[in-house]
Amino acid sequence: MITTSNTPNLPGWLDLGSPDPAASAAFYRKVFGWTSEAAAGDEQNEDMGEYLLLSKDGKVVAGLGGLQSAKEQSEWTVYVRVPDIDAAAQTAASLGGAVRAPAMKVGSEGSLAQLTDATGAKFALWQPGEFTGFGRACEDDSLLWIELYTRDTAAAKRFYGEVFGWQTEAYSMPEGAYDMWTTNPGVGTDAFGGMMQISPDMPIQTELWVPYFMVADTDATIARALEAGGEVLMPAVDAPPGRLAALTDQFGAHFNLLKPAPM
Repeated sequence: MITTSNTPNLPGWLDLGSPDPAASAAFYRKVFGWTSEAAAGDEQNEDMGEYLLLSKDGKVVAGLGGLQSAKEQSEWTVYVRVPDIDAAAQTAASLGGAVRAPAMKVGSEGSLAQLTDATGAKFALWQPGEFTGFGRACEDDSLLWIELYTRDTAAAKRFYGEVFGWQTEAYSMPEGAYDMWTTNPGVGTDAFGGMMQISPDMPIQTELWVPYFMVADTDATIARALEAGGEVLMPAVDAPPGRLAALTDQFGAHFNLLKPAPM
């Protein structure tokens, strides 16, 4: 599962690139009650511009910054914690991935790198220093799950298996087969994400990592998102994992909601 502990080779951070960070901060404040403040001191980097930390009840849940180019699409980026960022980037490149931005130190907080996997989905690496990542995860209004949309599930399995040691486990749903990302097949609590094969009828038609945020009330959260200017791609439905929905924010960044089913 996604955790606040400094566990290597698991999702450890998440941030949003926005054409208007202040407007995005206002959107997510209305939807999830997140507060925002500028990252202090070492966390600033002149190449990145101002970077905001988003928090819930005083615990950081994600980051928010401006887009590096007007050509970029606003989306959430998943960061995987790694013990050796250069080695991980080199392995990714050798497996058909691309290093879009090589490792860069962010003061004493750690180092980041921006990559694209072998199927075309963007993600990032984080080698922790003083900052290890999430202060809140798998709680209401924080990251619960990550999901990869791709046309080539076999290539994705090979890529992430070699880079991070991730494995997959089949999960049956009424709509068809679903692959879960896990570090230990057979142990449900060790699953932290999933993978969907893109089909023509899906609202997402590009290789992409999408975050799921855990919520106490899916329908009420959707209502707040719509009021704030978001869009619903998939209305709330009940599924084995719980009540879920797919949305975009006012700038088109994808995110999903899930109220977990009672255990």
